[in-house]
Amino acid sequence: MTGPTRHHALVFDFDGVVLDSATLKRQAFADLYAEAPEPQYQAVCAYLGRKGGQPREVKFRHIEGQIFGRPPSEARIQELCARFKASVEQRLLEAPAIPGAVEFLSRWAAVRPLYLLSATPEAELKAITAKRELSCYFREVIGAPPDKVTGLRNLLARRRLSAQETVMIGDSYNDFRAARSNGTRFVGVTADPGASPFPGDTVTIRDLHDLEAALERL
Repeated sequence: MTGPTRHHALVFDFDGVVLDSATLKRQAFADLYAEAPEPQYQAVCAYLGRKGGQPREVKFRHIEGQIFGRPPSEARIQELCARFKASVEQRLLEAPAIPGAVEFLSRWAAVRPLYLLSATPEAELKAITAKRELSCYFREVIGAPPDKVTGLRNLLARRRLSAQETVMIGDSYNDFRAARSNGTRFVGVTADPGASPFPGDTVTIRDLHDLEAALERL
């Protein structure tokens, strides 16, 4: 068997890495502002395109305060989060897996410790991974809070993982930042390399069919 023999632990983001759900989540966010004036709606879409991998509360606070100029109350944030959750729940059950994801996870779950680290609220993340029969591949399923930088730091400490022997696999700059902040290696997943959010020297793949080869390049 060939594969990530030089790396002890692999930490996966969820949306856009394991499940092809990043786009549908961005659309669910944008749909909440579909009645807004066109310039503001486009500003929301542009912001969401740049800010993957962040907790939804952070996104809603930015959108409400910076785009619409109405610093939100906690009640408003929780209302938006509840509407967003209701909008995406069924879509997540139907979203396809990223090509190669299930095959990779099934091959390597018994060989290397695999972890899932997402900005999705942890209770929701555990529920969807259980319903999609993905939980069995991961030693831990970790959601928000905290933010990903802190979540990865806590995971490394809790599991006594060597940062240099750990690889984060993500599709957003926030994932890249979490890896760099904690000294782990990183593989970026981007369906369109021409629109990659990562620095030019980052090892990237289109989907997880190429992950084993990418890990050998690190």
